[in-house]
Amino acid sequence: MNMNDYDVTDVLAAVTQPALEHLAATIDREFERREPRSTTHYEWAAAHLGVDATDLVVLSEGVDTPLGHSVGRWLYDAQARWSAEHAGAFVDRPAASETVPGAAGDMRAFHSATVVLPAGAVGPAPVVLRILSGAYGIEVELIGRSEDGGALPDVFGAFLRARRTVDSPYRLGAYRVSTNNRGLALGRWTPPAATRELLKLDASVWRTVDRSVHRVLELADDLKARGLGTSTGLLLVGPPGTGKTQLGTVVANELHGRTTVLVPGTYVTEHYLTELFDLAADLSPCLILMDDLDLIAGERGQTNPHRLREFLNVMDGGLADRSGVVVIASTNDHRKVDKAARRSSRFDTVIKMEPPVLEGRLAILERYLAWCDTALDLAAVARATDGATGADLKELVRTTVLDTNDDVTTDALLAQAAVGRWRSERPTAGQYL
Repeated sequence: MNMNDYDVTDVLAAVTQPALEHLAATIDREFERREPRSTTHYEWAAAHLGVDATDLVVLSEGVDTPLGHSVGRWLYDAQARWSAEHAGAFVDRPAASETVPGAAGDMRAFHSATVVLPAGAVGPAPVVLRILSGAYGIEVELIGRSEDGGALPDVFGAFLRARRTVDSPYRLGAYRVSTNNRGLALGRWTPPAATRELLKLDASVWRTVDRSVHRVLELADDLKARGLGTSTGLLLVGPPGTGKTQLGTVVANELHGRTTVLVPGTYVTEHYLTELFDLAADLSPCLILMDDLDLIAGERGQTNPHRLREFLNVMDGGLADRSGVVVIASTNDHRKVDKAARRSSRFDTVIKMEPPVLEGRLAILERYLAWCDTALDLAAVARATDGATGADLKELVRTTVLDTNDDVTTDALLAQAAVGRWRSERPTAGQYL
């Protein structure tokens, strides 16, 4: 028989048809072998709540990263506590968790999960909670029965409020605040070791700090009950190297473990100020350490007017509504800060940070040269360094050590003092408050 007597498509069909039928039969047997599964997480939730999918109530809210981590941590613990049935945010996938930083250390938190919770876990009725983290946001869903629908909004609101505030794993920790695609992000921060003794400041400065920071936070509940302000701002003014940042670090160390400490980056203070203060209020009592205030609250015409307006709103009416939030901000030159930002309802106290006087310079030199066995005339060096800041004196000692190969002498220190860079940068009279 000649091959031309056959149609090519008939030949191909005859060859492939048995193979296709065999493949289809294999797939059918595989699906029959498997347990039937829900096609959506709503059907999965309905099956576990004992109702039809049409009898569900679904409440959903997009949340920021700190709240998403708090919800995820709670869900991770809850599924273990109640041996709860759980799956991924898409129920044909497993639940997924991640390690996130908290006040007490690293913790596990779900970022993709659907968890069945018994009555009493979240509210009086059983519910299903779902968390789904995407590249640009985190969504939390509460799924309940329509017969319980009337109470579910209040239940959901109370649940999120507790995770956001008193039950947040971030509360009473110390963090650097940055941003990502989802908004604010917190990274655990350990304040450098610093004490009041190491920072040679006048006793009046520490009395002001005790009154305006420690006492405000300690008496926040009493102040609130009496209708008095429970939030305050402390503005540190002075040239670089006078200890403004270190003062904030000392206070952070003193409050560590009793107060949430937030250290925002420049981009956060410039673009996420309202979100920063909302977070501080959620995690109160809270201390915010903010450098270079003039970048966001500079004189009108010298800074972005939207940023200045947002800052004034937050520090004025906004801060008044946020209980137990204290801001320690700094600037090198108070003249660059808009006058409206410096009035008492925004920054209750202004502290002038000046270069140390003779006694202060001597104490700083003694601290940085306590290791040196050579007899040194530090009083002479202190007299030769008028106008030097603590940072200047530290650099003077460091440079001398390097230049002398660790053979420090009074003459070597005085030689460095004679060319100190602070001499050309000393502020003129009246430049600071």
